[in-house]
Amino acid sequence: EMTRDAAHDRMSRAGAQLMTWFGVACELHRDWRNDVEGLAALCSNHIPDYRNLMTSYNALTAGK
Repeated sequence: EMTRDAAHDRMSRAGAQLMTWFGVACELHRDWRNDVEGLAALCSNHIPDYRNLMTSYNALTAGK
């Protein structure tokens, strides 16, 4: 943990913007490609609340 924090501090002082994997995924989605299904699958696999939301949404739209 100490090594990680020191590395983060060095990168931050050098001007790097530290962000989470979710922030990186959203940046790539915005700037790199329009892959809604891929981003949704990535988020569903790693964020349980998002998976529940998408399950509810898909069930609702399938019934229409």
